[in-house]
Amino acid sequence: MYLSSSEIALGHQHTLNNFQTASAACVSASERLTDLFMRLSRSQLDHLARPQSGLPSSGLWLSGIQSQSAVLLGELLHIIGDTQQTVIIAAAAQTRVLDNLLVTTLERARNTSPVEVLPAISSLKQSIEQTEQTLTSWADAARQSVALLESRFGQMAEPAGEAAPAAAGEETEAQEAPAAKARSSRSGARNLQ
Repeated sequence: MYLSSSEIALGHQHTLNNFQTASAACVSASERLTDLFMRLSRSQLDHLARPQSGLPSSGLWLSGIQSQSAVLLGELLHIIGDTQQTVIIAAAAQTRVLDNLLVTTLERARNTSPVEVLPAISSLKQSIEQTEQTLTSWADAARQSVALLESRFGQMAEPAGEAAPAAAGEETEAQEAPAAKARSSRSGARNLQ
């Protein structure tokens, strides 16, 4: 037997932890999305419930919608980005678990195999190491892409938020607290790395 029962149990435990991390990220994302959609619905209901004296100017109304849409879309992208990064981290950790088990098995096979098989085992080990390096670089590139997208969207959304008039500013202020919560949650997910 190439793997001991304790190594198998440890690999199983790590696998469960990685799946739990990915599941927790999805549950957290669904909670945050529900909160976002509830706030959007509440905002729309409050807007409809306000007494309207005459027709608002179209510029004021459009700038308010633009500002609110930019904030909500920014939060949505943050939620998706946080979830993606956490799932990438969990997948990379799971890949390392499987690779460690496979390399351990190959090492033990190398110790008990005839000399003719050793080059094939060495080749398999090198292939596993190169594949893990490739997956790690892909995961890093995906995390960098998410961070770049978030920063670029933040830059695009800032001018829209600054152009919003004071009337729309009340709704924007009410939405900034959850956005700060989302940013703090994202920094917590990065600490898992």
